[in-house]
Amino acid sequence: MPIVTPMGRPRPNPNIRQESHPVNKLHTLASLVVSTLVLTACGERPPEKKAATQVVAKVNGGEISVHQINFVLQRTPNIPADQADAAKRQVLEGLIDQELAVQQALEGKLERTPNVMQAIEAARREILARAYVEQAAGKAEKPAAEAVRTFYAEHPELFANRKIYRLEEVVFAATPENLASVREQLGRGKPVGEIVTGLRARGVEVGGGVAVKPAEQLALELLPQLAQSREGQPQLIENQGRAALITVLGSKAEPLDEAKAQPFIESYLANKHKADLARDALKQLRDKAKVEYVGEFTGTKPAGEAPKAAATTDAAVTKGIAGLK
Repeated sequence: MPIVTPMGRPRPNPNIRQESHPVNKLHTLASLVVSTLVLTACGERPPEKKAATQVVAKVNGGEISVHQINFVLQRTPNIPADQADAAKRQVLEGLIDQELAVQQALEGKLERTPNVMQAIEAARREILARAYVEQAAGKAEKPAAEAVRTFYAEHPELFANRKIYRLEEVVFAATPENLASVREQLGRGKPVGEIVTGLRARGVEVGGGVAVKPAEQLALELLPQLAQSREGQPQLIENQGRAALITVLGSKAEPLDEAKAQPFIESYLANKHKADLARDALKQLRDKAKVEYVGEFTGTKPAGEAPKAAATTDAAVTKGIAGLK
């Protein structure tokens, strides 16, 4: 499993192409104008125009609009401008297939089946909840210049002392028996290969491999530890049922100055502020609400009172690569 960070998506760097800057070159089509057909008779007559239409395809009487295409494209960033037309056509073909399937589902009254009804209601609730959270988080302001400077100064491993790491990651289930065995063998100086062999001999599933990652793609909590560790020295990370042995095989210094780091820090701080606003809004709703746990959940503590889980392995092992945007 790869190491991840709670900081967002990958931050670009000069040597590794991790950039994921949103590309807003796909402008919404206001309408598709039907070509004007000029009719002439004995004398000249004003051209007769057909009304503009938003419909781009008709499928057995059902209509597909340009707005449906634009909605899909808006959720598909980073499409090069020279490929926009091909992308629109590809989306349209997909919508035609979808419309055909929908028509058959409705003809078979599948929308009345329990599973489909439940899925539709679940999707509706998710969309409404997301809309509220996005509205609550929409009040985030641009980070102050001082906050950006402070973040840069407080995280030299990400910027001034930034490195590109070559890592070996070994991931396994964090059971008490596995953890005790691995800790005991690490204490005796056993190499990772021998530890992995022992785990597999006991039937433990082991995954991982070797990867090259810049500092911004590592968990923020884990980065200082890796930055100070000796090459070849494995680090045991565990949380929420997963564990990993992470070894720095090599590293190369590639610092990032404050000017180049500024847009990425601003984006990260803005996203963090939005997440904080959304979390605060939901907390206020919970504080005002009356929540009663019944049945098998009787006696459950409200989420707000639950202890915080350690932010290491789920953020450092199970979710994949992310970084500053």
